[in-house]
Amino acid sequence: IDWRLLPAIAIRESSGGKYTCDNNPFGWASCKIDFESIEDAIETVAWNLGGKNLKTKNYYDGDTRSKLYHYNGTVITPYPDQVLRIMDKIASN
Repeated sequence: IDWRLLPAIAIRESSGGKYTCDNNPFGWASCKIDFESIEDAIETVAWNLGGKNLKTKNYYDGDTRSKLYHYNGTVITPYPDQVLRIMDKIASN
């Protein structure tokens, strides 16, 4: 996955971890999953978005826009564009 993807999702979902729920700065599974640590959350979300989890591979096996669509774009239509804009800002800093 693009190195900017997880930081951008965290910025969009929890103001960069400021409003995280149970070590879950990415809002993974609608914040219904508690992680033991931020590192655990990073590994789990990256593993899924990278298409490595066979249970979620069909959702996250495409390009970044497709990943974002399945991550939260089906609920919040502008979500992929919002995260992609954040990714662009990260790259320009």
